[in-house]
Amino acid sequence: MEPSLSHGAIFDLQTYRRDSELPGPLYVYIEGDGAAYLDAHTPAADPTPIDPLALRLAASDTGAAVLYLGRPCQFAPGRNDRRCGVRDWTTHRFSVDVIAAIDNAIDLERARSPRRPLVLVGYSGGGVVAALVAARRRDVALLITIAAPLNLAGWTQHMGLSPLNGSDFPIDHAMALSAVPQIHFSGTMDVTVPVNSIRSFTERMEPAAPVSLVVVPGYDHRCCWLRDWTQRREMAWRLASTSPPAPNVR
Repeated sequence: MEPSLSHGAIFDLQTYRRDSELPGPLYVYIEGDGAAYLDAHTPAADPTPIDPLALRLAASDTGAAVLYLGRPCQFAPGRNDRRCGVRDWTTHRFSVDVIAAIDNAIDLERARSPRRPLVLVGYSGGGVVAALVAARRRDVALLITIAAPLNLAGWTQHMGLSPLNGSDFPIDHAMALSAVPQIHFSGTMDVTVPVNSIRSFTERMEPAAPVSLVVVPGYDHRCCWLRDWTQRREMAWRLASTSPPAPNVR
């Protein structure tokens, strides 16, 4: 994958991309929160992930077109972006500005290949970002999240974490998201994002919404999503393909 920098009006983002120019969806991978906190209440000085799982998933993707998006303030572009502040990877890490920056980077990539179906894949906090981006757009063919705390208020309260004042919450966009085909993955051994933090979100969708929650025995927050990712991604796309396609308009 080719590293590049997405210059935005709000934030600069680290990206990696690959496009074979063969037919197929564009898979957009959004990184997790990284090293946002040293403990439950102490912010880190640099939120860059020590081991970026979403980047590993993107690099393993054998699809026709893949785009990886680091989060604002992560990696060298984030560290060098004077617009970044601690709140952008803590209390405001799902703010309107953060979501707009990710959405704009996707727009720039879509301009290269506007006819490809768009699939958003988010790991952990990146899944929250992916859901909020999907709620803004009208061209998302499939939303995939992995171990994502989609019920943010319930998750922070249950885990005893600092409240995310300044962030937007996916559960507040349940009506818009009910029109988007979704697959949400969770591991039975995940104590970082327990399955109820996801199930309480999916239960807010409309009854006929094309939403699936897949709970995988023995998996935790990191293990073993990379090992089996190709099969799970293909399974998710097959399930989504049985739903009516999203219109390919912005």
